[in-house]
Amino acid sequence: MRKWLLAVSIIVVFYLDNVLVTSLPLRGLRPDLTLAFVVSLGVLTGSVPAAAIGFGMGLAADIFFNKIVGLTALTYMLSGAAAGLFYRKYYADNLIIPAAACVVCSFIKEHVFMFAALLKGSRPPYFKTLISFIVPCLVLTGAFCILMHLYCKHALFKPLWRKEAIKLEEQV
Repeated sequence: MRKWLLAVSIIVVFYLDNVLVTSLPLRGLRPDLTLAFVVSLGVLTGSVPAAAIGFGMGLAADIFFNKIVGLTALTYMLSGAAAGLFYRKYYADNLIIPAAACVVCSFIKEHVFMFAALLKGSRPPYFKTLISFIVPCLVLTGAFCILMHLYCKHALFKPLWRKEAIKLEEQV
């Protein structure tokens, strides 16, 4: 893995997710690019690195943009750890696994945030919020996870796969 490219990717994804995407006029809908990135890293690297990167990105987002510090960090960390369960357990070119994991993690994240809003005294209508906000955001996040996974696989981890393939050929 190219560590400098990973660091640049983290910064770019953080900027795109928290600054650029929030300013686009998408009628309140917003794909969670950070979640897509963390889930993709979880599938490609395993639970521990993805959970650490997710926690760091979530904590930075909480400190800069949110009133509740730690909730986003916790959800990104758990999403990275959950996606890491698929590490080396599927065919490498499959894009359905990261997208499905991202959709499930996004669904859980949105419900955690809705539960936090309930604890703070807000009473959003559940089914209206589910249909008008959560489901479209899930679809957008899953679609961006496919793009993010293709980027991560080819830009960040292709040299690593080549080295492992060479090691396997030498053993045979």
